[in-house]
Amino acid sequence: MSFKVTFSSPPAFTATFSGGENLKAEFGNFIEVPVTDYYEGGYSITPSSQEQVIPIIGKTAKQNITVGAIPSNYGLITWNGSTLTVS
Repeated sequence: MSFKVTFSSPPAFTATFSGGENLKAEFGNFIEVPVTDYYEGGYSITPSSQEQVIPIIGKTAKQNITVGAIPSNYGLITWNGSTLTVS
């Protein structure tokens, strides 16, 4: 089987198949979808004492990025009104 496709304006096309069948289609509004790279890094981040940059500018993420809770071993600061305790 073979077919020939002809594009025309307004946005439409006609396909003619070797068996003589024709297919016509007209399109309404077009929405341009830019092609972007996918973010390939980790999607789960643990806070740290160092700045962390997630390189997602101009990229599409496949899922949400989750920032976890501050780990308990980072220390606890308490204030009782007169004494600051770091443990």
